Amino acid sequence: MMSKRISLITIHVGNNFGSVLQTIASCLMLKKLGCDVTVVDYWPDRVTYRRYWLDALKSPVKLAWRMIYFPMALANKYIYLSYLRKYCKLSKRITPRSDFAVECPRADVYVTGSDQVWNSIHNEGFDGHYYFEGLPADATKMAFCSSIGREDLDEKEKPKVRELLLGYKAISVREDSAANILKKLGIESTQLIDPTFLLDRLQWEPFMSERIVKQPYLLVYTPYNTIDKEMIYRAARLIAAQRGLKVITFSWTMKGESLADKTIKYANPGDFLSLMHYADFVITNSFHGTAFSINLNKQFFVFQPSAFSTRIESILRKTGLTDRMIFSDAAVESSAEIDYVDVNRILDAERTAALCFLDQAIN
Repeated sequence: MMSKRISLITIHVGNNFGSVLQTIASCLMLKKLGCDVTVVDYWPDRVTYRRYWLDALKSPVKLAWRMIYFPMALANKYIYLSYLRKYCKLSKRITPRSDFAVECPRADVYVTGSDQVWNSIHNEGFDGHYYFEGLPADATKMAFCSSIGREDLDEKEKPKVRELLLGYKAISVREDSAANILKKLGIESTQLIDPTFLLDRLQWEPFMSERIVKQPYLLVYTPYNTIDKEMIYRAARLIAAQRGLKVITFSWTMKGESLADKTIKYANPGDFLSLMHYADFVITNSFHGTAFSINLNKQFFVFQPSAFSTRIESILRKTGLTDRMIFSDAAVESSAEIDYVDVNRILDAERTAALCFLDQAIN
């Protein structure tokens, strides 16, 4: 029996550890089912060099800073894409000015993957590419752990979303809020955990770099959407002092973080996995920071981000860890240690459900 060809579209471009690792995990799960997977190398405008320079031209000051930062931007693009290409097959690059229906690699099944593919705020507007808009009506499409990342859709996009998703054979979403949104549109879906959970601690180890920080440490992973950085680091310092830990963070530039003891610069996704794996404690405000903290059985806290918190709240509810979401540094003093026995039992059941969904949807 010939393997099925899969075209997988997801958010894989950008300086984001979670986006790269969820892409790799999705590919691995599809390959596990005997599929030949190609990641659609779609670059929306927001990640292109064209946009980079168009934004730079808005002011002389911005242009100067963009010129200074450009070598670092190039370095980061190379770091993340080269890591992804080690584990995934990518198509020819496609941009919004490409003829998507022609250039999207032909497949037996077209899969919309995880991450915030259906979040029109994150994507700077409705983007039909993430729904395989324009493909023939008889194309077999499915969604695997797709995320909306919001409590609701804009009214004007609801008819379009419904029209496109009615053409899907099967749909799974990442958070319960997304399932509720689709249900109101008359679209049935299955809620599954993020693809990064489908590899357990041992299965992620081959993707990790060697240990980077030798002494015991607390990792602060707050890549964006930070409400109060000083408060986060106050919490980090309190926990670090109690446990005798160094405070470690990372940077996409040559600039270090003055509030941390050490900044890891230009980290690749393998470095991120290593930093998470060996951390004695994690403080984060990101979904994938939360996901890997849970999956790697870390003691952690997650501060509410300034936007798109529904996906974090959803996974905390599913794993019974809602008390790990905190809103002030004072909350860290009265917390108990996490017992992962029940959490791991939940994750094992969710992994089985996700693979079952994939197998039925593909075949």
